[in-house]
Amino acid sequence: MTEKGTEKTTGETTGETCPLYCTVILWDLSRSQQTVASLRSYLRDYAVEAYAKTPGLRQKVWISSTGPEGEQWGAVYLWDTEEAAYGRPPGVSKVVELIGYRPTERRYFSVEAATEGPSPVGPLVAGLGLAYREGAPEPLTRPREFLPPGKDAFIPAAPAPHPPQRPVS
Repeated sequence: MTEKGTEKTTGETTGETCPLYCTVILWDLSRSQQTVASLRSYLRDYAVEAYAKTPGLRQKVWISSTGPEGEQWGAVYLWDTEEAAYGRPPGVSKVVELIGYRPTERRYFSVEAATEGPSPVGPLVAGLGLAYREGAPEPLTRPREFLPPGKDAFIPAAPAPHPPQRPVS
């Protein structure tokens, strides 16, 4: 298989390519009885295995965030087809029922490029993550964001050009 831009070759001899699509789904758990810690059993006991059989899904990574602002739960999906990415949510999901309401944020993206770096634990596979650690570890607390010192650390973008104005008649 070869990678080229956003497309990954699906067959060496056919030269077929397919773009990738990304979906980010998030829940603010402040209105739910569920917590990051309580949702881990859903991953271990059901979701990871169920999503492994979802047509069109290249990869799903469940994410969480905790801190003074509250807890968030969600997932990042990589899809092989636009229909899978933008269509009806996979029928295997039970998280809306567990949390008690629909996602508080949904974002859709085209994937410009993707790669996987070297890792001492191997490729990203089922069985990795806090949900699989012994002793039900505490959810990680969101670290303070790094802000580089000095006012010149970020260069502001140039203002967007204004579209030409039409004469008023």
